[in-house]
Amino acid sequence: MNINLSQKSTKTGLILLASAVAGLVTGNQELVDMTVTESGAQVGGIIPVVAAMLIGLWDTFRKEKE
Repeated sequence: MNINLSQKSTKTGLILLASAVAGLVTGNQELVDMTVTESGAQVGGIIPVVAAMLIGLWDTFRKEKE
């Protein structure tokens, strides 16, 4: 496996992985947590964090078409 940092998807994938790790390290206990306010909606919990981690892994290691 080779990570090509010149591809935009690789950088996006690494950011998603970092955010997922940060979410797991902070002790996120809920499966899904959703908050709706006047300014918008926020989704949190373990399931969205794992989904972000899987998307991040895929984005990091996939090859973009040139």
